Amino acid sequence: MFKQIMFITIMLVIVNTNNVKAGIRGSVTDDGLHSKILNEQRDLLIHLPNNYHRYTSRQYPVLYLLDGQRNLRHTAGTLDILNQDNKAQEMIIVAINNTHRTRDFTPTYDQSYNQWGISGGADNFLDFIENELVPYVNKKYRTNNFKIISGHSLGGLLAIYALHSRAHLFQAHFAFSPSLWWHDQVVFKQTEDFFAKTTKLNNYLYTNLGNEDGPMLSSYERYLALLDAHALEGFRYNADLDTSETHGSTALAGQALAYRGLHASLQAPQDVIDQGIAMITKFYKAQSEIYGYEIKPSYRAVNSLGYEALQQKDFSTAIQMFKDNVKNYPHKADAYDSLADGLEANGDLHKALEMRDLVIKKSISENIENNAYKTRRANLLQLLKETR
Repeated sequence: MFKQIMFITIMLVIVNTNNVKAGIRGSVTDDGLHSKILNEQRDLLIHLPNNYHRYTSRQYPVLYLLDGQRNLRHTAGTLDILNQDNKAQEMIIVAINNTHRTRDFTPTYDQSYNQWGISGGADNFLDFIENELVPYVNKKYRTNNFKIISGHSLGGLLAIYALHSRAHLFQAHFAFSPSLWWHDQVVFKQTEDFFAKTTKLNNYLYTNLGNEDGPMLSSYERYLALLDAHALEGFRYNADLDTSETHGSTALAGQALAYRGLHASLQAPQDVIDQGIAMITKFYKAQSEIYGYEIKPSYRAVNSLGYEALQQKDFSTAIQMFKDNVKNYPHKADAYDSLADGLEANGDLHKALEMRDLVIKKSISENIENNAYKTRRANLLQLLKETR
């Protein structure tokens, strides 16, 4: 009778989980502040990560997104997909809506482009970001010390200008189709001086260009030559030339590559992973000291080591690694699923079932696809039925 009651209870859990409705991951809110530096109101769209309101002790990197109203949807959606695949970390996105785009994104005044608006206000705009916007965001939201700037076209110009004019401000820069041609390529004097005087730079850059020619292409090639000629310690970059994309689509096409490149630049290299969990932990401790906030050991690296131990039937080591991932990534249903695999392989079928139940609960909380988790749970139930 007891076993029949338990079976009915388990089936009710399955039915209930199948009836849960999925929702949109993450949330977007309107925000803004008055800038004394720019003497105007600046409106913002804030995209908070999927787990922001459920894990209230967690802090997040912040991506400062230029042309915010245009770019927020694809920027947030791409990040969410990659985060679910362990190829990017969750971030707060601060999308800055434009008031005077040409003024804010260009470092010098060029009267020949007055039809676009007054130019040459980049330093004031970066002052606004550094001295007003960043403190405002840090006070209101749970942030860590890692900041990214992302811009397209003139916004890409600003992202690269920020890298070489105040490298301390952002720890990563995304520059899609950067307008490095601006004002007879005026930014190159400062850029060349920066490279000549700099030997170490803990930073990341992603940049790309589409099927663009003329000064757009020649200035981009000139910048890539500078990057290739200066190997700065700690500096990582990726650059793409994708002629299948137009000027208007390079931000969309490059966003996933930028996220993935940044994520990879912060991860332990394979030779460290091959040395085991102690060296992985040591690596991320050093990364945390460099960037000023705690960087957890890579979920993917630890998980792969756990499954390697599982294949070698070293069950205790595998289970401990999976438990470490659960501790470091308590929001990830996949972490609990791996632990369930370890327990099941070790013959702890009832403990594995408890974990499979928790996996489904976590997947609902995380708002992710969970059919595979349900299938594994059903298979385990069948195994328990056959062995009782």
